[in-house]
Amino acid sequence: MGAGQYAGHVQQVVRTRNDAGESRVRYWFLDDSGLDFLGCDWHYSAHDDRVVSDRLTSFIAGLPTGW
Repeated sequence: MGAGQYAGHVQQVVRTRNDAGESRVRYWFLDDSGLDFLGCDWHYSAHDDRVVSDRLTSFIAGLPTGW
């Protein structure tokens, strides 16, 4: 996962691993649209946790895991 200023760094790590033949390493962009950041010190709130969880669940469901 990568967002904000770290997204490019995370993408580079994934590219490096993929280029080395590791096809199971994936990148997931954390889209922060719709989040309220009302947790302590601008962290995620319970609402945000649910939104992120739903988005991540959809991403994982689309992976060829064989589960």
